[in-house]
Amino acid sequence: MRFQTLVFALGAALAAPAVGCYATDDAYVAYEAPPPPQEEVVVERPGYFFVHGHWLRDGGRWGWHGGYYARERPGYVYAEGRWDSDRGGRFRWREGGWRARITRR
Repeated sequence: MRFQTLVFALGAALAAPAVGCYATDDAYVAYEAPPPPQEEVVVERPGYFFVHGHWLRDGGRWGWHGGYYARERPGYVYAEGRWDSDRGGRFRWREGGWRARITRR
């Protein structure tokens, strides 16, 4: 039973680079740069904020996940998600989210 678990874990670890991406607790990681963002038509909707779409790897290929409208949250601003590159040649998707608005006095 332990041998099967070890073989499965080793296979999963070796498969991650072959697929071109993997996920961690805080990021989605890819081994190649994502394509440029697609243009999206944004229509102003009072009381809503448009969260822009982004690329993710899906089945070994890049797939576009379109943007959507989210209800505004008083006292908060939305920080867009982004792709960051690291020294190891990997690209990490950092999910966006609402952050408390900093007010200056």
